[in-house]
Amino acid sequence: MRIVVLVMLVAPGLSMLLLLAGRLELAGMLTGLAAGFLLRSEPARAALATLCGSLSAVLIGQVLGDGVDGPDFADQMAGWPGWPIGAVLAYLIAAKGLPPTSARGTSSAVLPAAVAALTAGALGCGQLVAAKVLQMTRWEDYHEYDGPGWYRDLTSAILYPAASVVIASVIASRMTAGRERFLVVPLAAWLGCALTAGPVQYVQALGVSGEPALVALLASLAGGGIGAAAAAAALRHGGARLGLVSFILAFTVGKVTAAWLEISDVTWAWLELLFALLALITPLVLIAWVSARTASRDASLGSGVIAGVAGPLLIWSVYLTVGPRFYDHASQSNPYWLAWATVPVALVTALGAASLVTSVHGTRESVRPDAVES
Repeated sequence: MRIVVLVMLVAPGLSMLLLLAGRLELAGMLTGLAAGFLLRSEPARAALATLCGSLSAVLIGQVLGDGVDGPDFADQMAGWPGWPIGAVLAYLIAAKGLPPTSARGTSSAVLPAAVAALTAGALGCGQLVAAKVLQMTRWEDYHEYDGPGWYRDLTSAILYPAASVVIASVIASRMTAGRERFLVVPLAAWLGCALTAGPVQYVQALGVSGEPALVALLASLAGGGIGAAAAAAALRHGGARLGLVSFILAFTVGKVTAAWLEISDVTWAWLELLFALLALITPLVLIAWVSARTASRDASLGSGVIAGVAGPLLIWSVYLTVGPRFYDHASQSNPYWLAWATVPVALVTALGAASLVTSVHGTRESVRPDAVES
């Protein structure tokens, strides 16, 4: 009930009040503070509720602010990155602060931290180079056939570091154990990506005459921060780890395939139709599988739901940071609203799959031989 109140009332209400005050970028952080206190001792749910609250805030803000002059409500909400920061605050407050660290635990995390930094840097730079080769990012004032594309490239500048930090943190976390790793390893991955991929992104954006390349560098830092927050949660929740990694890989394959179809000028209608169907079905199947697997392993409905929505929430956080930017053509606004719609769909899918598995698990438990004998 507290989650429903936060998502449906607190987040939209704060957003509309801050819109009137002209400080909408603070909505995410204030919602995170409220979530942390409303959901004490439930840090994962507090963070999830904060990001889900942005969904209802966008919807209600768009409807109520439709007749208001000025920038689009969803564009104004982009806060670099206000809502992901709010989710982190919610997590820390609900968890009652950071876990205690020890000298032994910190020293044992040195090698994994170094591996995380190097891996994140390599993944970040590799994605930037590949995206440039495949023309997924162009860093130009004007994209042929697509109008101005600055914000589309800016979104990618956040997405690649975020994905790199998550994957690198998960890989490096296998080398250490203990509560310290959830903080040290993601921060090291963030730093490694910032020191390598950040400058590469800055150099690539120097060709844009109308926008400062420094914004691209800041986007890289913001993306790494979003990835570090997601990785920290994933290292403490096995289901979220599985959900994030699998969804990132599937999302990356989809983007690369779409870019290949575009630059290869494929005219096969059946291939484009097949790709469209796969792009629609694959996320749903993946979310259902992750949710069912986690719910079965943990025998927990909530754990399965968190695992299922972790990946879609990460992608939504990235697009939420920049906004739909309708004046930047459909290359930014269409993926933004698709990311927005994917989260409630993922929530329903994950809830259904996890509910089915937990009910079957409960039925099996009730008919065990020892239960019958008793």
